[in-house]
Amino acid sequence: MARKSAAVQRQVFAAVPQQDQIRPAFTVEKLEGTRPHRVHIFDKEANKIKSKVVQEPAGYMVRFYKGHSIRVRNDEHLRQIGADLRLIPLIDAEGEVKAHMPNIDLPDIDPDELTEQE
Repeated sequence: MARKSAAVQRQVFAAVPQQDQIRPAFTVEKLEGTRPHRVHIFDKEANKIKSKVVQEPAGYMVRFYKGHSIRVRNDEHLRQIGADLRLIPLIDAEGEVKAHMPNIDLPDIDPDELTEQE
């Protein structure tokens, strides 16, 4: 009896069409405030390394679709990793780009820039 219900269940799942799950490759969020950052300085007179904690801007949080995230310190580092895009690619399960969506969390977005991106 259990075999028959398992076979019926497989047939039901096979009859349901599989839809593409399209999601953003990443999202960028501007963080507010400041964060502590340890800076190391070499003291020539004492001939040793000293460290101090300074406050720096919080920067950006880049979140990826599988749950990973990284904090980026500034705009330059955001450009270096390629996350400063105005249009974020939408990808499917295989990683192929299907469409694009605007990145609304970045400041100073001009609607004219959202037409096409190289």
